[in-house]
Amino acid sequence: MIFEEPIDNQYILRKKKSLKKELLQKNDLLEKKIAILGGSTTSELKNILELFLLHHGIKPSFYESEYNKYYEDSVFKNHELEAFNPDIIYIHTSHVNLNFPHINDSPDKVSCLLKSEVQKFKSIWDSLAKYNCSIIQNNFDFPIERSLGNFDAYSEYGKTNFINQINQEFANSVKEIKNLYLNDINYLSSYIGLKNWFDRSLWLKAKYAVSLDAIPDLAFNIIKIINAILGKTKKCLVLDLDNTCWGGIIGDDGIDFIEIGYETPTAEAFTEFQKYAKELKQRGITLAVCSKNDFENAKEGFEHPDSILKFKDFTAFKANWEPKYQNIKNIAAEINIGIDSLVFIDDNPSEREIVSSQLSSVSVPNVGSDIVNFINHIDRNGYFETVSLSEDDLKRNKYYEENKIRAHQEETFSSYSDFLASLKMKAEIEIFSKVY
Repeated sequence: MIFEEPIDNQYILRKKKSLKKELLQKNDLLEKKIAILGGSTTSELKNILELFLLHHGIKPSFYESEYNKYYEDSVFKNHELEAFNPDIIYIHTSHVNLNFPHINDSPDKVSCLLKSEVQKFKSIWDSLAKYNCSIIQNNFDFPIERSLGNFDAYSEYGKTNFINQINQEFANSVKEIKNLYLNDINYLSSYIGLKNWFDRSLWLKAKYAVSLDAIPDLAFNIIKIINAILGKTKKCLVLDLDNTCWGGIIGDDGIDFIEIGYETPTAEAFTEFQKYAKELKQRGITLAVCSKNDFENAKEGFEHPDSILKFKDFTAFKANWEPKYQNIKNIAAEINIGIDSLVFIDDNPSEREIVSSQLSSVSVPNVGSDIVNFINHIDRNGYFETVSLSEDDLKRNKYYEENKIRAHQEETFSSYSDFLASLKMKAEIEIFSKVY
């Protein structure tokens, strides 16, 4: 659990050599070439990023630009980078690489400066397109100082306002440019806190634009994006019920006395967790239940008038007295996805430990027993990180349901041929075209 939330940054920084040695013992590592083009010093980031990559089954080789040579390495002829032939290019820039407006600049000059900064990066992305690989680009963090105070957020000369506009331009560009992905350090630095994100002393001494303590968080954020690019993110959230989807024991307390809704802070916490799970379902993540419970009692819990989730929201529903790890295996088989695509949430530490020991490829975050922390464990670990949302993603749960129906129908026929005939499929015989 070293490389999952909550991350012990100091431990990772202190033990990086021994951790690397241990991680290199893993089998079946996927080899990838990663180029880091930095607007500041990146050597320690590269070392820590390597650990996160190895933990996620990726063995990287690196190209690292010289200090603040990200622009030159991108737009000018670069035989070394061409020979390296990267699979992923990461552009590590931050607010230290921007030219900000001055108080005595005219509005037109400020506008031209903004366009110039954005165009600089567009020329970088255009030049790097020849590598036909994924490009991960930081947006911009805020500087700690604000000479204009709160006025900085809306003054045309304010750094905060300037960065907000550039970040919006970057967001628009990512939607339009193939293979370009955004690493949102603006959010990350806010989450960590700017005073912990940037170390002025370290910047002056070694030109690190990120504090040493924040580097593991940055590396973790990057690996989430890489996993999403490579299709290594999770597809199904498997939930326990009692004290996970609601407070109390449905079999003992009955539907009238479980905690859900808005009557108490605890009930509201369970409601917020169900809302989060529902949001995941709406964007294409499959939901399943794995609970030691009587089936009818378990199903009844979702009939509570304040329950956000309903029985129909779950593609698989295992409520029985079988070992949970066995039910989880059956869930994967029923939905027809890999066992490594599942995330299991349970408030019981013993059940978490058993599932982890029996199904090592299933992600089982140590959520504890306080429902208040459950969302953070799922969200911060990036299990369901995505770099796009397609129509197919939004319809994924419908596809899984249709597959279940087909599988059930297949069991009712005496032969596979009879099953195929019942589908009344129609074939189109055409001259081969690109769409096929």
